[in-house]
Amino acid sequence: MTKISHRFLANDPRLKTVIGLREPNAIRLATADGGCALYGPYVSLPGGSYEAVIRFGPDTPYHGTATMDVCASLGNEIVIRQLVTPDQVVSGDMAARIGFTCRPLSQVEVRLYAEGKFSAAIESVEIEGVAQDGLRRVSISDLPEVGVENVIRKGRNLHDGYRRAIGLGNTDLGGRIAADPDFRRARELAGSRTIVGESNLANIFLLMKFYLPRLASGHIIEFGSYKGGSAIFMAALAETLLPGAQVIALDTFSGMQDTERAVDAHRDGDFSDVNLAELRQYVDDIGLRNLEFVQGRFEETALAGVQQKGRLVLAHIDCDLRAAVAYAYDISKPYMVPGGYWVFDDAFIPDCAGEAEAIEDLLIRRDELNSEQLYPHYVFREPFDKTLRE
Repeated sequence: MTKISHRFLANDPRLKTVIGLREPNAIRLATADGGCALYGPYVSLPGGSYEAVIRFGPDTPYHGTATMDVCASLGNEIVIRQLVTPDQVVSGDMAARIGFTCRPLSQVEVRLYAEGKFSAAIESVEIEGVAQDGLRRVSISDLPEVGVENVIRKGRNLHDGYRRAIGLGNTDLGGRIAADPDFRRARELAGSRTIVGESNLANIFLLMKFYLPRLASGHIIEFGSYKGGSAIFMAALAETLLPGAQVIALDTFSGMQDTERAVDAHRDGDFSDVNLAELRQYVDDIGLRNLEFVQGRFEETALAGVQQKGRLVLAHIDCDLRAAVAYAYDISKPYMVPGGYWVFDDAFIPDCAGEAEAIEDLLIRRDELNSEQLYPHYVFREPFDKTLRE
C-alpha cells in the first residue's frame, strides 16, 4: 500500500468557485442565495481509501448549511455526499471531512454547495489516503480499444489519439495511471510546482511510455516552464522510459513579456513568482541529471538549445501567448523527428485564445496538419515523410 497526498491552496487555479470571491489566500463566500462554492481540482486517484478535507479560515465565521461531495469523471459519478453544518466544522477544527473508498478514478472533484444564506472562507482542499493497487504498471492493453483503423491518415494516427483521449476522458485509465509507480514518482517530484492538469500529465505519460519509444531517438523540449514542475515530471519519466533522452526547459523565469493587447488575455509580468536558483537547487537535490533550465527569451535561447540537442521527439508548448507559441513551433520544427509529437497544453483554456490562433495559423492553415488528439490537450504529429537532419 502506498500513501497518497494532495493539497491545494485556495489560490491554486485547479480549485474553482461560482459564488465565491477569490482572494490571495482564500475563497471568500458570502451569499444569501446559495450556489456552488467550490469545485475541483480534477485529480486521478488509484483505488484505495481516502479522506477529502475542506479547510476553512478560523478568522471568518462559518455560517449556514452546505452539501459536500466527492465526484469523478467530470461530475458524472458521485462517490459520496454528506451534509456539512457549522457544528461539524467547528468541532472538526474548522474543517469539513468526508471519507470514502473507491476503485481507480479520474477527474476527481471535491465540491461544496451552499444552501441559502452562507458565509465562510475556504483556505485549502486536501485528499489523503492509502492506495491499494500495489506496484502494477500500466500496459498498452489498459487503453481502450476503439472502432477506428490503426493507420496513418492525413499525417497522424487517430487510432492512437482516440485510445488515449477516450481512455482518459471516459474510463478509469486516469486512476490506473495514478497508481503506476513510474507516474507516481514523477508526479511526487513535480509536486505543487506544476499547474498542468492531471489528465494532461497522464497523457504525456502515455506518450512517453508507449509512443515516443516507437520513434527515432531524440530529446524533449518545453517552451514555458513556469516553476519547472512539468519539466521535472518529464525528466523523471525519461530516466526510466527513455534512457539517454534529455529535457531542456525554456522560460524567462521572470514572467511573461511582450504580450499583445489584440490577442493575448495575459499581461506582462504574469507568472513571475519563480525562484530559479531554488528550482535548480531542488533539481540537483533530487538527483535529476537529464534536465536543463535555460533562462531568457525564446528568441535569445531556443536556437542554441535545439541545435545542441539535435533531434527532438516531443515539444511541450505551454507558453500561452500567440507570438511565443508561434516562435516555439517554428524554431523547433526543423529538429523534430518524423512522427514526433507537438503537445499544446492550453489551446482550449478560456484565456489562451492566442495559443489557439498560432496553431490555427501555422499548423493547420500554413502547414496543413491535422490534430491526432483533442482531449485533454491538442496533439499534432510532425510529417512522417520528413527527411531527418544530419
